[in-house]
Amino acid sequence: MIFSLVPFRLTLFSIVLVAGRIVIDPNLGQDSVFEFPNQVQLDQAQFVAGQAIETKSLLRDWGDIKGYEYTYQQDNQAFKVKIHYLPESDGDIASYRSAYGIDSQKAVVKSQQQQGQTGFYDRFEHEQTAYLSSCINPRGSSTVTHAQFFANRNTYDLKLDRAIPVILGTEDLRDSRCLWVTISAPIANQSVDAVHQQLVAVWQEIYAWWLPRFPKR
Repeated sequence: MIFSLVPFRLTLFSIVLVAGRIVIDPNLGQDSVFEFPNQVQLDQAQFVAGQAIETKSLLRDWGDIKGYEYTYQQDNQAFKVKIHYLPESDGDIASYRSAYGIDSQKAVVKSQQQQGQTGFYDRFEHEQTAYLSSCINPRGSSTVTHAQFFANRNTYDLKLDRAIPVILGTEDLRDSRCLWVTISAPIANQSVDAVHQQLVAVWQEIYAWWLPRFPKR
């Protein structure tokens, strides 16, 4: 009899907690509006400009996706960093390329790479431009495929230390958000490999800056 009361007490406790939070915070369960910073400084490149961008919906049930484009200069090489905050994602980065007018049939895809603790990133070329693209996850390493993204979710979303935030409604049980990052640079007077090496170096800085600043719910 005593043991049968345990689930009931836990449920009642959860209801009381949530009710208390709603009284204190009537916006509970509503995502806060994320504002991109006007600029992000990098150690190895000079910030040139930044502007808000809006990309057409990637999925039929989404609205337009808000993002920001940062332009940098490194020696004689200019490159752009586009970042979109996806409130819901399936993690399949390759399927998002069309949002930038990139024809996947014409893109020359390099092998998928893994860089230390950052995780996975994808490299490809299209119309004399080199690209590096990845998804920064709210927890865990970066991913580029559907399988990697959901493996990350299964590993990090279901940990016990998230139980209270989930019960309180400050976090979702399954957090499918993503910061979709695409870094690009023209292939001009340098070799393709040299340009990609620069993109990888920039990616490491971008990842290190954004991971601890991932948008809060």
